[in-house]
Amino acid sequence: MTPSRRLAAATAGCALLLAGCSSAPTTGVAALGVSPGEVTIQAGDDEIPALRQIAEKYTADTGVDVRFIEREINAQAISNFISQSPTGQAPDIIVSPHDNLGQLAANGVVAPVELGDRGEEFTQNARDAVVYNGVSYGVPYAVESVALVRNNDLTTDDPETFNALRAEGHRLMNERGVDYPFTVSQSPDAGDPYHLYPLQTSFGAEVFERDEDGEYSSALAMGGQSGHEFAQYLAELGRSGDLRTSMTPDIAKESFMSGESAFHIAGPWDLVDIEAADMNVSVLPVPPAGGEEARPFAGVQAFFVNANASNPVAAQDFAANYLTRPESQTAMYESTDRPPASEVAIENMKDDPLRSAYAEIATTALPMPAIPAMGAVWAFWGTTENGIVNGNGDPVELWDRMVANIEGQIQ
Repeated sequence: MTPSRRLAAATAGCALLLAGCSSAPTTGVAALGVSPGEVTIQAGDDEIPALRQIAEKYTADTGVDVRFIEREINAQAISNFISQSPTGQAPDIIVSPHDNLGQLAANGVVAPVELGDRGEEFTQNARDAVVYNGVSYGVPYAVESVALVRNNDLTTDDPETFNALRAEGHRLMNERGVDYPFTVSQSPDAGDPYHLYPLQTSFGAEVFERDEDGEYSSALAMGGQSGHEFAQYLAELGRSGDLRTSMTPDIAKESFMSGESAFHIAGPWDLVDIEAADMNVSVLPVPPAGGEEARPFAGVQAFFVNANASNPVAAQDFAANYLTRPESQTAMYESTDRPPASEVAIENMKDDPLRSAYAEIATTALPMPAIPAMGAVWAFWGTTENGIVNGNGDPVELWDRMVANIEGQIQ
């Protein structure tokens, strides 16, 4: 066994040992009598203020210093972490969207983290999102998904279906002079399947098949009749002019904020500007276009422990015994404005009705697939949806060609 594999195995053992302490007041480091040392955490500038609060308590309890590396997570940061972890140059803990987990786990650079008794305090999809090949790897702290934002000064209608939403939107176009029945982010070049996913799932056309535990396989699930029905609905949205591939994210948001539509499909990241404009809005679930529940993608922000951490016991202790605490999860929400992954933290945010609504809606969202096969999906998916909306061919034929192309890439 190589030194790195020995350390990874020891770290995994620490994860299991410390999990037993996860609901106890004493920490794993204190209980094991390990030399304090230091833990390094790489995070963004919005996460670090809360992490400093958590770290103060941790250092007071254990004597372990916590050092921060301020850096936003992007593709380059993940690539650097993968290359630097085996050499001992990567941070002990990294913050990342969960959809990087497949890449991190496949490269052997993240260690298992058991949530212990506190795991039940997290939403089911947050727990599912940090599991890869049956192993739990991270501590989630936020779950984000798209929802429907309604301008209450234009309408108070709560449509039960997407067609009812369109009808109300057209009524407002005729009677109030608004420009669009709804706004939603698109891209003229790449499409935007992410924002349209709740409509797609309402036809039963999830992107990949899932097993009984909710884990994704690499078998596509968006072909067949359910996919055909969604493709035909997309074509109708395009023919009617209700959905336009030219509506970029900025155009969609600005059009909604200027009163050009009453309904806006967007994530909680748009709330900062909407609130700054002092708009009177409500956050509602996206209504279904098909016969099933409209379930958007869930993006889960989580902490992952380096499999080659310089201080593996302390890193596991901080992750399993401190980041999981309800007060820590609440602090992360207050610092980042992201809807929490902790059900306890969700209960503590009732004075923030908009983000509270996003948090509740996200509990039924589907975690973004973190499997490597997802990399083969996006380009074909987005350009095909654009082609269907723009009327560039028969929607069923275009959709079937997309499925065949993606399957060819996965194989």
